[in-house]
Amino acid sequence: MDQRAFQFSPVQRYLDRIHEELLDLSEGAVADYIPELTRADPSWLGIAMVTVDGHVYQVGDSRRSFTIQSISKAVTYGLALEDRGLNQVLSKVGVEPSGEAFNSISLEPGTGRPMNPMINAGAIATTGLIASTPDAPPMQRILDAFGRYTGRPMEIDETVYRSESDTGHRNRAIAHLLLGYGILDRTPEEVVDLYFRQCSILVTARDLAMIGACLANNGVNPVTGVVALQSRYVEKVLSVMSTCGMYDFSGAWIFNVGMPAKSGVGGGITAVLPGQFGLGVFSPRLDAKGNSVRGIEACKRLSKDFSLHLFHVARSTSATVMRQVYDCAKRTSRRRRNAAELAVLAEQGHRIRVYELQGELLFGSAESVGVEILSELAGIDYLVIDLKRVIGTDRASILVLGELAGRIATEGKHLFFTDCKNLYRFRKHLLGESAGTQEPRQEPGPLHFEDADHAVEWCENQLIAEAETTGTAASVQDLGAQYLCSGMTSAELEELRASGEERTFAAGNGIFRAGDAAESMYFIFSGEVEVWIDSGSGHHLRLSTLGPGMVFGEVAFMNQKRRTANVSAAIETQCLELRFESIREALRIKMLMNMASHFANKIERDTQLIQQLG
Repeated sequence: MDQRAFQFSPVQRYLDRIHEELLDLSEGAVADYIPELTRADPSWLGIAMVTVDGHVYQVGDSRRSFTIQSISKAVTYGLALEDRGLNQVLSKVGVEPSGEAFNSISLEPGTGRPMNPMINAGAIATTGLIASTPDAPPMQRILDAFGRYTGRPMEIDETVYRSESDTGHRNRAIAHLLLGYGILDRTPEEVVDLYFRQCSILVTARDLAMIGACLANNGVNPVTGVVALQSRYVEKVLSVMSTCGMYDFSGAWIFNVGMPAKSGVGGGITAVLPGQFGLGVFSPRLDAKGNSVRGIEACKRLSKDFSLHLFHVARSTSATVMRQVYDCAKRTSRRRRNAAELAVLAEQGHRIRVYELQGELLFGSAESVGVEILSELAGIDYLVIDLKRVIGTDRASILVLGELAGRIATEGKHLFFTDCKNLYRFRKHLLGESAGTQEPRQEPGPLHFEDADHAVEWCENQLIAEAETTGTAASVQDLGAQYLCSGMTSAELEELRASGEERTFAAGNGIFRAGDAAESMYFIFSGEVEVWIDSGSGHHLRLSTLGPGMVFGEVAFMNQKRRTANVSAAIETQCLELRFESIREALRIKMLMNMASHFANKIERDTQLIQQLG
């Protein structure tokens, strides 16, 4: 996308505005317990946002480097989970909020296990769990992990590292306590040195936003496509960030801001709105709890102004995803029917129900849809759920819809899901359930039809067959059955037949294409043809299917212009091709009058359908 589009976007303008406003906020002080951090300019302020689509917005000092400090704990915790697995990490580090400062010695009585990985004690224990390989020592693996998150090679600020190492006596004491409790299996000096180095990694506000975006995007870097963290551990990292990431301010943070976050005494904050974006803020002025004053205020404003609180209630009901519901008493498939078939559908079509869904299906909306369908099931025998406008399904909604399909099959009814080629996980689950279930299975299966129209046509055919109507015969040789020939004498019908030419088209053969010169019409004696148009990308949209006793190409009889659609033989089809020039004037007038009457009736039916849809 053109960078100018981002420059003038509402998000960029908003970030520009709050950046300007926050420059006047002068509360707090730069961290001084690590001497080298005092060199930071208190006026610095950078804000960056990276969406899960990979769009990057930034303002101010967003490209200025500073040391990551305690924000590194979230990344290292994820790496430890990958290296050691959840159970082993939990045996060394807990997940309970300590309610104490970042450098507190919060160890579980008896076991010596740190309360969580976001305080120094827990982070030192976590760092001690990072695996070492012959070609990649622990520090290199940590740098490589950070590089997957940020999308660039990472470096350590050696000056800050030495400053931390020279003054980090409390952290050394914590490491020796952990060794005494059996939490560490390496020497305290080695582990603490790794910890000092990881805290001294240089980042920018943009890097922090990228880290947040990876977590928001289920562990995948939205710009590079590289997996930064295995998806099964993302929720674990975000959970600990939510409850412990802002130290003894964590409760107030989740109450006011409502986004998983991690702060560092270097002045950085990374925040995450799962499924949407990562946010990075850098400003060195800290409050008494060690969090960036301007960073907290920026996140508060974003959360409030855009209703981004994680626990903001977004309604997920059938009303949000149910686009349209209708039966087939008046709105039928594109299969053209004769009078007897239409009469059956007018009387029995209510037994076919079509549900058009839209948007993203989550547990609440899928469950609500299922309840609504089941509450109406008594009067329905055939159900079609059109998923053409559904953009995604989560695991819960997939399970709910799978259970719905099974329930309906046990009732002896038919349910079809259509237009769901893009919903891979849903299709895989449904196919797996169908193969492994011991419950009664419907035939054809619930994924048999690609689109709703063909599914509805099949359902209509079942109703028509059940009514034992003569319906569409296998062969209709009598031209008198054609609406265009209504009121003609036997002699006139014979004249028309003699004027035409009998043609046979094999299944799949094209009869004519859109744009061809229109010089004749075709009366179907046997077989079936499909009228369609090209909808782009190699796909075609069915307009109608016609069978014996029906005619196609007759619209051009009025103007003899070019064809507006394609017609192909669906199965082997026999037709009488009647050229317009071979029809004498008297028969032409009769046929045009029949056509006018036919289309007048069609307009009336279509008007009723529009009223129904309205």
